[in-house]
Formats: sequence, C-alpha cells, structure tokens
Amino acid sequence: MNLFSSASDPAVKKLLAFKVGDEEERWVIKAVESLVKKLRKKKTGAGTVEDLEYALAHLGCPSKCVTIPRSLDGRLQVSHRKGLPHVIYCRVWRWPNIPSHHELKPIPDCLYPYDGRSDQICINPYHYQRVEQTPSLLATAPSPPIMPSFPMNSGIISSPYAPSISPHSIPPSPASGYGGGNSLSTHSSMIININSAPDSPQSYSSISPQAQTSVASPSALSDDDDCYNQMAIQNGLVMARNIQNSSAYMEPEYWCTICYYELNSRIGEPFKASSSVVTVDGFTDPNTEADRICLGRLSNVNRNVIVEKTRSHIGRGVRFTCTDANVAVYNLSDVPVFVQSRNASFKYNLLPMAVCRVPPHSSMIIFDYQLLASMLNKARYDGYQHVYELQKMSFIRMSFVKGWGPDYPRKDVTSTPCWIEMKLHRPLSLIDAVLSPMEPPENTISSFS
Repeated sequence: MNLFSSASDPAVKKLLAFKVGDEEERWVIKAVESLVKKLRKKKTGAGTVEDLEYALAHLGCPSKCVTIPRSLDGRLQVSHRKGLPHVIYCRVWRWPNIPSHHELKPIPDCLYPYDGRSDQICINPYHYQRVEQTPSLLATAPSPPIMPSFPMNSGIISSPYAPSISPHSIPPSPASGYGGGNSLSTHSSMIININSAPDSPQSYSSISPQAQTSVASPSALSDDDDCYNQMAIQNGLVMARNIQNSSAYMEPEYWCTICYYELNSRIGEPFKASSSVVTVDGFTDPNTEADRICLGRLSNVNRNVIVEKTRSHIGRGVRFTCTDANVAVYNLSDVPVFVQSRNASFKYNLLPMAVCRVPPHSSMIIFDYQLLASMLNKARYDGYQHVYELQKMSFIRMSFVKGWGPDYPRKDVTSTPCWIEMKLHRPLSLIDAVLSPMEPPENTISSFS
C-alpha cells in the first residue's frame, strides 16, 4: 500500500512522510488521521498540526508541546487497538520498537507529560526521552561461544559459559509454589539489553526498579536461609544424577522438537533436533542440514501481507545451543525476538507467563537444568501433582519481530505473525522418571471425569 495515495488530507500526507519502522500501514494512517482531527477540533491545550510537523522536521531543535485531551482511562483507541497516546506516536515517528511507556520519560521542558496531572497529554515524540536501561538479567554475545563438550550421562553440571543459579532465586519452602510466589515481579514482559563486552550470557542484577524489590539480596537473607538454599541445590543435583542412573530414566534421542507457526496455523513438519546446536533462519538454502531450519523454504497458501513482511525480516534468525547445564538462544538477526519460558521466569522472579524481549545480537538462557533439578527435589515431597505441573516448563515459545502480551496489541502468541514452539525432551524424561514410582491421585479431575 502506498501511504501517500491512501491519505487524502495534505496534512496527514506530510506527517506520514516522517514515519519510521514497519508498523501496519493502514493502522499508521488511521492513527495519524485521528491525531490531525483531534488537533484541529481541540479548544484547549497546546500545539497545532504545524507545530508537530516542525518538531518532526527539525530534529534536535526546541519545539512546542503538542497536546490532545486525556481520555478517561488515559489510553487512545485506533482501529480496535488501544494504547497510551505518547507511546503510539513515539512508535510512529521515533522508536518503532519501543515496548511500553516504562521506557519513556518526558524532557524537563515538556509542560503536559503523560504522567502529569493535566487533562491534556503531550504527544510530541521529541518531548520524550528513551530511558537508558541498566544491564539486565542477561547480557549478550555478539556471536555464540564455543560450547564445551559434556558427556550426556555425566549428570547436570554447571557450564563455565552459563551463570550458576543464584540460591536466592529459589523459594525457601514448597509453600511458595512452583509457578512463582508472592515475590514475583508484576512485570509481564521485560527487556534483555546488550552489553557487548562478554562472549557469553552472564547474569546481571535487575530489570527495573520495580522488579529489583522482588529479588532478595544476599544481605537480606539470613545465613540459615542461604545454607538451606545451597543445600537444596546440592540435593537437587544429586537427585538428578540418581534419576539419570536409574532404570526409569531414558535419555531421549532428540533433545528438542521445534514447530513453526504463522498466526494460529502450524506450517511444515515438526523438526527434531539431535545436534546440540540448531539454527532457525529465514533463508531458502536448498542444502538440507541436520542442524538448520530454513523458514524461507516453507510455503503457506493462506499467508497474508503482514506475515510475508515479518518473514522478510527474520534473516539470520536465531541459534539454540544445548549443554548439560542449560539451553540458550542467540539472536543473530537485526530484529528482536520474544521468548516465553516458565523456567527463566521462575529463575528471575518474573510472572510465570512473562515474555522477554531479546534485542538483535543478544543472548538469553531460556532453560536452566540446575533450577529444574532443585525444583524436582522439592516437588517430589509435595506429591504427584506438583511434579506433574513442572512439565509445563518444558515448552518454550518464541516469536520473531513482533512481541505479545499486555504491553503489545497482540495479547497471545497466536496473534504474532511468525513464531516457534520448542518442546524440550530431556526435562520431560527427568520428570517422567520421578513420576513413574509415584502414586497418582485417585480422584484426578480430567476431561473424562
């Protein structure tokens, strides 16, 4: 679609010329048309259409506030999508990948910031600054490190390339649950920022001031708690080794199965990975490789324009690596990817269904076997159902380019254009080995009861 031919108002056409990013064009046109109408109709507030055009055309120069009336809930609806107005127009004209208002703060000269008490909201993109993120939970690797080789029967041991799990991220008692307790951050999404110095994923302290309050520091814990958690980790590792040596445990032939989806439809056949390194990219290389999935080769007669556009940005895609210590993802592309992993969420005190944004050329540990071992060790004392519940951790979802969750127009992963689901077989085998000698509850509620 041609943006300029679709807009009839000259003022709208001028403003569309400053658009950045690849947001859906019809939605952008409606967002700009709606804004122009509001600016022309308003009787109070500051700024005009011309003032906005000046701000967009003269980067870095002082400009006026450009305001629209604040709605009852503070949000603006554009074509069935609701969002905060200053975030919407910052995405249109300045930062197309801004995930939420948490990364925006007004400049000192702005008289009508969103977080002010005025009944007007300034939507001038150049009256907001992007908040500099402190290094987050996991830093990035410009290129994947060479992973050490571990024999698969050696037990779950720490890798020198992976951060060892902090004992403070494990609940001190089973009462806190396995899906996250009250200490979990209320954030449903988070940003994994680039720190290009290290060669491998490393652990950092926080994701935001709010999230920091939910993570206990060593000084906040008693020596008894620290000893308890260290013991829980060691017991978990011993138990994991015992499980692997037991007759109930069977080492799976494949460490994971990957399925590719476009919206809510699976495309192509499931890919079963035996190699410890697997690449998923957007190319169409005809050479079939055992450790590579080329999404560009997959056809779909029902593919729409948005999916096509998203696929064109996948490029070098992502690389997954599996060791006895963890599973990690490396974003090799020039666009972000979004990961949902219950295991990672629990480890870093996020909500169970949190979605993590991994920027280009960054990395993230998406599954920690040491954490699973500790959780299994506790869950087996609480009964069959608690162990069974841990199977949910074995499924990881990841979308390309477009995110989902409360801070995005897409609330579910099935609304994202391109995404994959990874099923981890080794955690499932470990859980099955623990479940096999246990007695299931007699009155289990199921679809057959």
